[in-house]
Amino acid sequence: MPAWGIALSQEDGKWYVNFGATVWNAGTSPLVVDGFRRTGTDLMDAYQYFFDAHGKQVGSRPAGTMEWDDREGHKHWHFTDFAQYTLLKSDKKLAVRSGKEAFCLANTDAVDYTIAGAKWRPENTSLETSCGANTVVAVREVLDIGNGDTYTQDRPGQSFDITNLPNGTYYIQVKANPSNRLGELTTGNNTALRKIVLGGTAKKRTLTVPAVHGIKG
Repeated sequence: MPAWGIALSQEDGKWYVNFGATVWNAGTSPLVVDGFRRTGTDLMDAYQYFFDAHGKQVGSRPAGTMEWDDREGHKHWHFTDFAQYTLLKSDKKLAVRSGKEAFCLANTDAVDYTIAGAKWRPENTSLETSCGANTVVAVREVLDIGNGDTYTQDRPGQSFDITNLPNGTYYIQVKANPSNRLGELTTGNNTALRKIVLGGTAKKRTLTVPAVHGIKG
């Protein structure tokens, strides 16, 4: 989905663009990724599982890794390469890339429960309980049909540092499955762009966010 909740902030003399991003499952099956811990490490080997229309498992494939994130506010296992956030110039070339690249998969938001197979009462809705403690040897992370996983990028290293960027038009790009580690019905809906306009001066930057489908912010 396009970025939302876009705003400027200033910290330690630097200017940042903060935003929220939601990647959701519009497919015909839940996204199920299991991680199995490598002995004596804080790394897991990840596998994606596939199911038929009756919910029976019919296959699996390697899907990269999971890693333990010991930072405050996390303290759980992150699946790597789930999404990528990039600020693009007006010509769609790279300006700034977010440092956020690993995620705990959880059903944090209902997106579209009208699609076939949508799960109205998903079980794993909390990042605190869905992605395991550091003592576990395996973990299962799930994104159910019709549900989204939302992250707000409001920390330095995750938000975009625009301190030295010139004024002008930019695009926040949200890209799901950037390394194609996950199997999907289609990758044609994996990227969303949101236009923003930077202005002002070095001491007082400004931000304009044109509405998308009549929705502001």
